[in-house]
Amino acid sequence: MRTTIAALSTAAAGLVLAAVSALPAAAAAGTIAVPGDFVPALSDTRATGHYAVVGTGLHLWTEGSTSTDKVAEYVATATPLAAVGEPSLQYTSTTGGVPGFQLVVDFDADGQSDGILIGERAYGNDWWLNGAAKQFVKDGAPSHTGGAGSTNHGTLDQWRTAFPDAVVQAYGFSLGSGVKGDGLLDSITFAGTRYTFAAPVVLTGKDQCKNGGWATSTEPVFTNQGECVASFNRR
Repeated sequence: MRTTIAALSTAAAGLVLAAVSALPAAAAAGTIAVPGDFVPALSDTRATGHYAVVGTGLHLWTEGSTSTDKVAEYVATATPLAAVGEPSLQYTSTTGGVPGFQLVVDFDADGQSDGILIGERAYGNDWWLNGAAKQFVKDGAPSHTGGAGSTNHGTLDQWRTAFPDAVVQAYGFSLGSGVKGDGLLDSITFAGTRYTFAAPVVLTGKDQCKNGGWATSTEPVFTNQGECVASFNRR
């Protein structure tokens, strides 16, 4: 009887270890500095679209449903499409529409962006191509049927198969245009890293440089207390 119990205990422990090893690895953690990490040339936040850091999230809102109601920002990267995994937005909606995930992609690896893949909740893991994308990308799209944001669409695995050399040049989000919405973007998960948001830390006087305060500044970044104090003495 003791042998049987011991064997069962060993087997149970093995099952537990197997279950633990089967759990997905936790995503790495990262921080997007706002607005410093956003690419100005790609920004499409318009007059009545807004964002603001709230805690570790990013409050997004538009004022109405006109062409100026859009908030869209991107973070630069150079990640092969094959390595991005399944990107996602963790978004808590207060009212109205929700943002879509946006991937700015160089589909032929020549260093130039060729189109944007857009992932929206309404279409699950089916990503559609923007209308301004280059024709060779449209021609090579996995599917040319309706039922998505455009007639050129497919899963990311299908896009990866169709364009194995594709490189993502930037990733981000877009709420609108013409969509009224309000909510909190809690985080962005991209290429295995979960990113939250942080506003810049800007010191306002040289006394704040003391006792290690210089190291908390992110705009600008100082290398020591003396450099921090000197920056205020020059003003």
